[in-house]
Amino acid sequence: MKGFIYALKGLAEGIKTQLNMKVHIIVALITLLTAYFINIEPHEWKWLIVSIGLVISIELINTAIEYMVNFISPKHHPIAGKIKDLSAAGVLVAALTALSIGLIIFIPRIMFLFKYYN
Repeated sequence: MKGFIYALKGLAEGIKTQLNMKVHIIVALITLLTAYFINIEPHEWKWLIVSIGLVISIELINTAIEYMVNFISPKHHPIAGKIKDLSAAGVLVAALTALSIGLIIFIPRIMFLFKYYN
């Protein structure tokens, strides 16, 4: 049970201190609401949930790595910068993957709506 409490504290820390985490959560909520209103298929829900979980998880890991690097190397060091850049790149790859999945799911429906209303 303590591990769950610590995990919730970590999630709260990420949300409270990281602008990108707030952005990811807002985008996730907008995506989930849109998916609900356009009534996506069950298998598409699975892809969205996995994508959102992946991005938020990697963002939390990135934050932990940044904290650790700042703790170990408070002064700027080129290797510390590379570690942070690589960690941030992991978030970028996860976010682009999630975006691609979202586009695959949503673009056909958006195209249909444009055809339907024109």
